[in-house]
Amino acid sequence: MAARRLHTFVGIPLHLRAFHLSIPPFEAGPPRQISALARLCRRAAAWTLRRSLLGLAALAMMWGMVHSMSGHVLAAQQTPAPAPRKRRPAKAHAGKKATSMPQPLVVAMPFHPGEVLEYAAQWNKFVTAATINLKVIARSGFYGRDAWHFQAIARTLDPVRLFYPLDDQFDSYTDAGSLASLQYEAYIREQKKESNLVVPMASAPPAAKETAKGRAKAGTATPKAPAPPLMRGDTHLYMVLPGTRDPLGLLYTLRAHDWQAEPSPHFPVFDGRRFYDVAAQKESGGVDVVVAAGNYHATRVALRVFESGKEMKNVKFWVSLTQDAAHTPVLIEAEVPFGTVRVELTSIR
Repeated sequence: MAARRLHTFVGIPLHLRAFHLSIPPFEAGPPRQISALARLCRRAAAWTLRRSLLGLAALAMMWGMVHSMSGHVLAAQQTPAPAPRKRRPAKAHAGKKATSMPQPLVVAMPFHPGEVLEYAAQWNKFVTAATINLKVIARSGFYGRDAWHFQAIARTLDPVRLFYPLDDQFDSYTDAGSLASLQYEAYIREQKKESNLVVPMASAPPAAKETAKGRAKAGTATPKAPAPPLMRGDTHLYMVLPGTRDPLGLLYTLRAHDWQAEPSPHFPVFDGRRFYDVAAQKESGGVDVVVAAGNYHATRVALRVFESGKEMKNVKFWVSLTQDAAHTPVLIEAEVPFGTVRVELTSIR
């Protein structure tokens, strides 16, 4: 009866139960009971760990503000995949695309070349699943335009990496003055899958406004601004709305925005596959935020994402920006269908 009570208490399935009460316990009973209980515990632990790691792997695919709006980016323009685990070096970008140009007008920004921000990403406050590094590579010429080069690198950590190895790199070439995206690149290395995405963008300048008085005086209609070329060398350009950002450049746009003058801006965003309208709203102007990098006084901004005029359900973001001159994003929070995401600053270099 002791064996039956033990099996009933722990809930061992019928096919794992052992009823050999006629055999002395020291010969066969205890070993059979312990073996069955151990097998059941191992199965339950493995199932629980697998479910948790699947959730953490999903977090790794949605890290920060870079990858979360589009999930797995699909290749809008495929290029031959490089050797496994190799990323496209930043120096190759600058050497190939930098062009000689006149000294541009200096526009003050809260970030600078060489800045490195390191983050730790958590899912449901469970465990650190991935690290994220944001870098300002340089400010230089990009096909005749003065541009910032931003870069983000995400990498999963053990134990998540044992089940879902991820090494992703994202690059953004952004106009130095307007912070509109010029080119967005994603190099995805997840498990055994590899894909490269290159999204060169261009937008037509806004048409000049004309009045009836002006037309009468000039005698002709105001000429339209010339349309930008549809090709950049041998590369097709994606025509986007003026001021369109890419997912990585959006984060730096939030840093440069004047939240006192305009607390509710909208930003068009294109990730190479879909267009989004991101509605930002300043929620609080004096929040104390505690992260691994220290204690900060921050401005909390809520982000709502719309696609085709409809808000994305069950997806919400918050970004906390320091109230100093750098406007550093110290905390990024998200509510997604599989749980909550917390990406907090760990160091500044």
